[in-house]
Amino acid sequence: MNTTESSRKERKREQRRQTLIDAATHLFATRGYAGTTIDDIVSEADVAKVTFYSYFKSKEEIALEIKRAGREEAREYIETLSAKQLPVDEMIEAFINDVAEWTEKNYRLLDVFCDQRFSPMMERESTNTECKPEPITICLDVIIKRGQDTGRFRQDIDRLRIAHLLDLAILCEQYHWVRLGRPKGQLKEKLGVYFDFALRGLNLS
Repeated sequence: MNTTESSRKERKREQRRQTLIDAATHLFATRGYAGTTIDDIVSEADVAKVTFYSYFKSKEEIALEIKRAGREEAREYIETLSAKQLPVDEMIEAFINDVAEWTEKNYRLLDVFCDQRFSPMMERESTNTECKPEPITICLDVIIKRGQDTGRFRQDIDRLRIAHLLDLAILCEQYHWVRLGRPKGQLKEKLGVYFDFALRGLNLS
């Protein structure tokens, strides 16, 4: 097999894999994670079921791939936001707007991003599984660092831990908003109030 043919087959294989990921993402976003089956995914992707299992072992595994892609998208997002060199208050406001907008459009994906997130710590320790930062934690860590670098926020804190705690608070607000029936505009308002309260502890003055 020549190099050109090998490259073509590899591209075709990657395209088929991405088609499955896109199909799963669409279904998780419209039907929810629990409401989607592997049969639904292969039907949406228009491939045979055996094709699914040549790429993924289970629905959980394709969900983990969606989470991995989410971390990469978060890194790209925060890099773009950081490049605007906004004051930290404006950076936070933009972040809140974007989180609220994403949640309103994709609230059913919350379960995908939360799956296995709160597994028992002893289980993680026994399997030696690396705990990778969640997408929102990644963004918050950068925002807090901007506040520190510009002299707005305290230096004597564990930046990543604070980012993680804020991430969990955002998650609580997201699920609370869903339980309330997803009232338009309320999530953005609640996140703004929470950030105003929480970040006072980071301010130098």
